[in-house]
Amino acid sequence: MKRAAVILAGGAGTRLRPLSSDDNPKQFLRLFGDRSLIEMTYARVARLVDPDAIFVSTNDRYTPLVLQHIPSVTIIAEPSRRNTAPAIALSCFTIEERLGDCVIVVLPSDHFIGDEDEFLRVLDRACEYAATHDDLVTIGIAPTEPTSEYGYLRLGEEVAPGVIRLEQFVEKPPRERAEEFLHAGNYVWNAGMFVWRALAFRKALEAVAPELARVTRENYDSMPSISIDYALMEKAPCVAALRGDFGWSDVGSFEALEKIQGKSR
Repeated sequence: MKRAAVILAGGAGTRLRPLSSDDNPKQFLRLFGDRSLIEMTYARVARLVDPDAIFVSTNDRYTPLVLQHIPSVTIIAEPSRRNTAPAIALSCFTIEERLGDCVIVVLPSDHFIGDEDEFLRVLDRACEYAATHDDLVTIGIAPTEPTSEYGYLRLGEEVAPGVIRLEQFVEKPPRERAEEFLHAGNYVWNAGMFVWRALAFRKALEAVAPELARVTRENYDSMPSISIDYALMEKAPCVAALRGDFGWSDVGSFEALEKIQGKSR
């Protein structure tokens, strides 16, 4: 089955201020060499998905910036900021309209991946599974420490080789609970990476968030401002996960940035 990808690049990068700014948010910063985070994300996914099937979701304000960094990419522009659920819905519906039913990979634009080969192996397996199942698939990160910076995913039984039933989304916990999660072994960090078939996504959204299932560019401003986790993933009946252990960071703080830069020296 054909594969497509949408890179989410509409965020303002508020957690890295003043290094990041409204005019030049985190995804456009060159923090690890001569390529920006969005350029690194695009280059990674282009190893798995035909570049003609890679799209970037961003708001109108950042469209020129995206094209400076990735001149040939197709933009799906958001008229306003409404959080990730409307942005992802508009993007997936646009891709479905252009390419038909296909496997869609949804990735943040501003994360760091240390082991790209392992990342692509996990992502390829997620795509294989999503192509033949109606499950919405997410990639959870094997935790390396008890932290309250991330949400967690509680995993259940394996449903296919390397694929595990997702039992619960857990909000960012206090450190004591995070330590329990680390010792339990069946909790992973929620990294906001998703894989699904276009029609499976549409069907799930129609079932649990019908208002968002009607999103268009014309009615975008009237959509609720809500994350994809709250709007869809926590309510969808069939959600699966794969474990990822590939040197991931959301580069969400100066401490995280310093850790990555220290390892790369």
